[in-house]
Amino acid sequence: MEIVSINKLEKSEVNKQVIEQLAQVLTYLEPENFGDCVKWWEGWFSDKMPGDKFTFIAEVQNNIIGVVRFWKTPFCNNKWLIEGLEVIPPERKKGVGRSIITGGIHILRDSAIEKIYVHISDKNIPSIKLHEVIGFKKIKSGVINSYGDFRGHVSEYVLDL
Repeated sequence: MEIVSINKLEKSEVNKQVIEQLAQVLTYLEPENFGDCVKWWEGWFSDKMPGDKFTFIAEVQNNIIGVVRFWKTPFCNNKWLIEGLEVIPPERKKGVGRSIITGGIHILRDSAIEKIYVHISDKNIPSIKLHEVIGFKKIKSGVINSYGDFRGHVSEYVLDL
């Protein structure tokens, strides 16, 4: 049995290898998007994307198998949003996603944050179920996403801390 460790990824720990591993997680089923994803992660860890943010990862033997971002985005009235939860397909349905989300929630709870939001596509039933098990409640359909664009097929969920 492999041991999965859940860690907050500090900006000081980010290097080319880490960025590439994160990009591989997000493009596991779409490797043709790897280059664009590397550039996106470089922006995430720079000051190009405004707002407070942090990243949690799941690792097995120093290999990243899952990631989730938390972002206090200025494009959504500075709400704390859970962003980009992704676990590589061979590691799904093992509790990895839940572990990295709850790790981040504990950090925010310790920071006196009162609510955390997540936007989930109405078709993404596994993610909806996961977040509901954690305690998120649906509050509306159709949302302004973390970049300020309206998405009618996405619903907003909230967790009161």
